Amino acid sequence: MVHRTTSPDTYSQGGTMDNHPQDKPHPKQHAEPRDQDEDLELKQAIEASYQGTSTTPEAATVQPAVPAADEARDRNPQVTHGVLLLKAAGVASADLIAHRDTWEWLSALAVDHPHFRTPPGVEDVKEGRVQTVLSGRSLIALLIKLWETRYAAAPLEPDWALATTAYDRIATELTGVRGEGQTIRIVLDDGLPHTDNG
Repeated sequence: MVHRTTSPDTYSQGGTMDNHPQDKPHPKQHAEPRDQDEDLELKQAIEASYQGTSTTPEAATVQPAVPAADEARDRNPQVTHGVLLLKAAGVASADLIAHRDTWEWLSALAVDHPHFRTPPGVEDVKEGRVQTVLSGRSLIALLIKLWETRYAAAPLEPDWALATTAYDRIATELTGVRGEGQTIRIVLDDGLPHTDNG
């Protein structure tokens, strides 16, 4: 059986995961040091995509639907991720509902990031579920840690599955944000509706 691999440069929401992470650089690693021009180009592509002024496939705005395989290959995953971070930066707060075990995993993952703040309260809902509120700043930290984990974890392992699912659910909710005062509700429970934005 042949395993299909992709590099981090072709990975995006809805894309395939790298089956051999040891063969490819981690998103924070680079074969050569980044120069300031590359960083500036990436920032400009992210900002243009976020503002909706980009016309290039590399800086395409995140779409709510899972992209077709051809479109996913054309997207720069760093731009897609950067747009999500900018959207999270504009969020005052987001409700998060998950099982207590999942919340403990998420908070343990993000707690060492300097921008993550442990929420003041975690409310028991029912049947092991908890609900809490994350600030935009904490949401950024969580997205970054989930992004790193989904690359670093071996495919078909629990950390990979948890990170991928949580990242994609957050991305789906942030993609729909239009600055109209709706509540952002991230649900990590397929027994509950994923959105309650009105």
